[in-house]
Amino acid sequence: MKAQEVRNPVDRRMAESLAKDRQVQAMQQAMQGQGGNTRRSLLAQALRLTPQVAPDLHKVIDRCVERLEVDTELEVYVYAAPSFNAGCTSPENGRVFVLLTASLLEAFDTPELTFVLGHELGHHIYAHHEIPLQALAQQKGIAPRTILQGHAWLRQAELSADRAGLLCCGSLDGAVRSFFKLSSGMRQAPGPDQVAAYMEQSAELYREDAGKVRKGSEMDWLSTHPFSPVRIRALKAFSDSQAMGGSTSMPDTESEVQAAMGLMEPSYLEEDSPGAEAMRRLLFAASAVVAGADGQVTPVEIAALASLLGEGRVPRSLNPGRLAQVLPERIQRVVALVSMPKRVQLIRDLTLIAKSDGRVDTRERLVIREIAQGLDVQPSLCDLAIQQESSLD
Repeated sequence: MKAQEVRNPVDRRMAESLAKDRQVQAMQQAMQGQGGNTRRSLLAQALRLTPQVAPDLHKVIDRCVERLEVDTELEVYVYAAPSFNAGCTSPENGRVFVLLTASLLEAFDTPELTFVLGHELGHHIYAHHEIPLQALAQQKGIAPRTILQGHAWLRQAELSADRAGLLCCGSLDGAVRSFFKLSSGMRQAPGPDQVAAYMEQSAELYREDAGKVRKGSEMDWLSTHPFSPVRIRALKAFSDSQAMGGSTSMPDTESEVQAAMGLMEPSYLEEDSPGAEAMRRLLFAASAVVAGADGQVTPVEIAALASLLGEGRVPRSLNPGRLAQVLPERIQRVVALVSMPKRVQLIRDLTLIAKSDGRVDTRERLVIREIAQGLDVQPSLCDLAIQQESSLD
């Protein structure tokens, strides 16, 4: 089956929806015609791996290009870094640049490297780089709901890229070994027992109650990438599908994949439950108090809150002083009704509203930290959420 036929359909639908967003379109137009200097920077700071320099690597590249039907000129570069990392750029002057750290290139065997390169080229063939989410998130006045949709889309896009990687390497074992190394940082190839233990760790994550997140792991729930165990479970489902020679139909496969992804989507904005209602009420009051911490609630901040809660649910003006009086009670109710992942998500959404006017005042930051502390969320997470960037790997 061809790569375009096995793209995660949720990724495809969400990408099409984002591409219709006027703010996304405006950013795309603003970025058109901007001269890139990626190649010059790479030639100056990294080593270009030509077929003469790295013939074995180019055999892997050629396999991926043929399997994924890549029709763009590729250049591969390696750069010095202790971590295992890889990346693929958006097209620039008819070329796409694939980047590898020296550590990854030296530590990954051929099937593992094939999976990684196929994954990166998957981002290219599925045009994931056409949605400039990282640049969009840095702009003033971007609707928080657009950013949240973008984060959810990034997670779905990673699953499509994983499928491209599996199509290239043809081995679930090779893919799992690459995840093992990326997760552990270990250079030695894992044996069958280690792979089995890693797969068991993947299964164990799903046996844990999502509401009992260990303290200190809250930032995991802000990730724009699915947890590695989630990706393994989704990839295993795809490996067992008819598209890969298995017996499971693609509709059943996609249902299983999205069930796995449910662990990463603790949503409350549309959910109908007492806990979700308590979170929406807290978000409303907390947003007003945070926005008013610098002396005024701007129309941009009100519009940002409305983009999350829905038009007609937010008045044209807010009274931060009055809402500050009900804040402790609403915090207590959320703590009583809501699990830790959803509390973390609320803090993330609160930071998006604070950032909507282009900056986060020191006073706003302090109020967010106080609210986080009341929710038993580490206050330092607020700073991480404010600084968080959205990008593909």
